[in-house]
Amino acid sequence: MVVTCDVCNAKFRLDPERLKGPKSKVRCSRCGHVFQPIQEQEELGHVDLADDTEFPAVSVPPQTSPSPTPSSLPKAKERRPWPRWLGWLGLALIVVLGAIGIMSYMSSQTGDKVGSGPPETPQLRVLDSTQAFFLENAHAGQIFVVEGEVENHSAAAVSFILLEGKLYNTANRVAITQKCFAGNAMTREELTQLNMTEVQNRMMNREGKTLSNVKVPPGKRVPFTLVFHNLPELKALSDYSVEVVSSRLE
Repeated sequence: MVVTCDVCNAKFRLDPERLKGPKSKVRCSRCGHVFQPIQEQEELGHVDLADDTEFPAVSVPPQTSPSPTPSSLPKAKERRPWPRWLGWLGLALIVVLGAIGIMSYMSSQTGDKVGSGPPETPQLRVLDSTQAFFLENAHAGQIFVVEGEVENHSAAAVSFILLEGKLYNTANRVAITQKCFAGNAMTREELTQLNMTEVQNRMMNREGKTLSNVKVPPGKRVPFTLVFHNLPELKALSDYSVEVVSSRLE
């Protein structure tokens, strides 16, 4: 039989035949504590576990549960790889979403709506009532002036109408060019008294005098004045032309 000390909890193997009775006591060979291994009614003496003449005391190792064997462990679930087609589908979705984002950004920058077609081109016409003449300027000498009107034939308002005039020589080649914005008409006195820097600044006023070149409504006419200076020999000139080169549809 195995007995346990009440004080130090040491365990010993004890031969029951060595006990003198049911109330016999034993002495712990480790701490010397005397205790009764069996609960009975009478005390018949005690047995000293430390005495060499008595039965040996043997420590009993604690019991441990057996380690689980590989066969007793629960099997892990088998991991299956993702289908290859699912990965390609995800990649295609990313590419499509990226293309849609780029198209949306470009549309917001240009202001064009998808499927709306190309933007309308402003329809402008220089009227046949244009006239041209020479004047003597106090600062630049002889100048060539072209006056006329440009009419908006578009369905919407137009701003910043820019015209270009050309003088041709006798070989029908361009001898000199000049640009001006519409809405900057000048009087004869201004054309003869202003220096060429002031004249040039008047012609290149983008908005026109009193904003006459901003949001020109459909059907409205706007005057213009083109001034050429540093002219070649007059006998070398043969003709001129005026055309609209740019504008903005509102």
